[in-house]
Amino acid sequence: MSKGNKDSCSCKKCKHACQHKPGWFLPGEAEKVAIFLKMSLEELFNKKLSVDWWESNDDIFLLAPVLIGKTPGAEYPSDPCGVCIFYKKGLCEIHPVKPYECHDMFHDNESGDIHERVALAWKDHQDQLVNLLGRQPVSKDNSLFY
Repeated sequence: MSKGNKDSCSCKKCKHACQHKPGWFLPGEAEKVAIFLKMSLEELFNKKLSVDWWESNDDIFLLAPVLIGKTPGAEYPSDPCGVCIFYKKGLCEIHPVKPYECHDMFHDNESGDIHERVALAWKDHQDQLVNLLGRQPVSKDNSLFY
């Protein structure tokens, strides 16, 4: 991929990602979005963000844009697939401060390990998610047996 496509988010891969599953923020990035949109982090969370998680022995929770039609300020559904709240008219409305995964997922990291690295970056920041939710986050089990 050329740097021009990465910088403009106009390539097919970027647009596909925006329409199917928003990228994850690194710790500290949602605060930049809040400043960009001139709102508090709490207001941003309650209007435009959700808690997603990395499934492991101890689930790791993290922030991501809410999916259109889903509840902001809550955990993602068990099968999180949908359009990013910031994807408007074929473009990212927070492009200058978009999540780390959106910035580097396809262009700089074809190996796919970026998802795990972003999740692990949140391991020591779980308290922020508890504070935003007002409770412990809970992963939504995708099992039909529960």
